[in-house]
Amino acid sequence: MLSHAVSRFIDRQRWLDPLADVLQKVTAAVYRGRLGRSVKSLFNGTWLGHPLHPVLTDIPLGAWTLAILFDLIYLFGQRSPMARSAAEVLIAVGIVAALGAAVTGYTDWGDTYDRERRIGLSHGLLNLVATLLYAISLVLRLTGPGQGIAILLSWVGYAALITAAYLGGELVFNIGTGVNHHAWQQPPIDWTPAMPAGDLVEGKPQMANCNGTPVFLLKRGDVITAISDTCSHAGGPLHEGTIEDNLIVCPWHASRFELRTGAVRGGPATVPQVRYDVRIQEGRVEVRRSPASLQPN
Repeated sequence: MLSHAVSRFIDRQRWLDPLADVLQKVTAAVYRGRLGRSVKSLFNGTWLGHPLHPVLTDIPLGAWTLAILFDLIYLFGQRSPMARSAAEVLIAVGIVAALGAAVTGYTDWGDTYDRERRIGLSHGLLNLVATLLYAISLVLRLTGPGQGIAILLSWVGYAALITAAYLGGELVFNIGTGVNHHAWQQPPIDWTPAMPAGDLVEGKPQMANCNGTPVFLLKRGDVITAISDTCSHAGGPLHEGTIEDNLIVCPWHASRFELRTGAVRGGPATVPQVRYDVRIQEGRVEVRRSPASLQPN
């Protein structure tokens, strides 16, 4: 299979790991502190409820695809000035959008590990090569009378772009990077026993297995809050995280969720947690998916 061959090739590129270590240390330094976390959440797409990176990647792909069509019109249409200008504008638009895609992709990639980290880095480096080739092509188009070399460079860049897009698909569809980790869980929609009420410990995050679905429970006085225990971003166990006022912080990548509603209050997560109603019935804590849950699953 092609995907297996590509993965084996990338796994043999051991120079990617030390480079990845350095680049991830940079992201950790840049997004440090409250302001850094806010900027990181912005680039993750927390405010959008969906990763921002794939939204931006469609722009350069579409612009540069159209640029190829106008290049062909230019080459086979008696050197049309309109086609030449259209290709130049589209390449410029693609370069600007590619910079935004690079920043958001780099931010998301900073929270990856192992194989997905290597494939993600390869994806990013190929996109960087494509963008540089398009930038050189644009300069040559604007400053030189001949278009041959400029067009050739942009087409080589497009080949790099398509290869990078393939690796992006590998990350999402084969590895599961960035997908909603609740998508295949079945939250109980009817009242379901979670644990004996006496097992709840005041102020301590706990996890209950409700027919195979892990549910996070926290007792504070007479109030019991319940949300999904599986972090929507990468599947981290929230009951192993830390409490900050009315937020639970994921132990894996520090996503922040409201304890009462499950709403995302800090990235890299973009999808809320499932919210559960809670009651105590005959000495047992019972939960069911709340009609007010913000989780789209």
